[in-house]
Amino acid sequence: MRDRCSEGFDYLKKYPKLKKWMNTCVCCGSTGYDPDMPEELTRNFGQGEFITMAAQNIRKYFAPLRVNEVGICETCQRFYRL
Repeated sequence: MRDRCSEGFDYLKKYPKLKKWMNTCVCCGSTGYDPDMPEELTRNFGQGEFITMAAQNIRKYFAPLRVNEVGICETCQRFYRL
């Protein structure tokens, strides 16, 4: 059985524009979504903006991960005292 994270990476392969909402720690390699991501994401289909399920799907597959300006997560910042 596949884990949720693998399914999440497959989802991002299908919708690569959503990677802008993802964070990856440069120290430990953890991946999660940007906690500042809006509750709902929209897409323009030519007839106006429509709410998509993208934000909900990202939250289903990944945990929030905040990184600093150089891409280091809060856990690694505490560990390495950066």
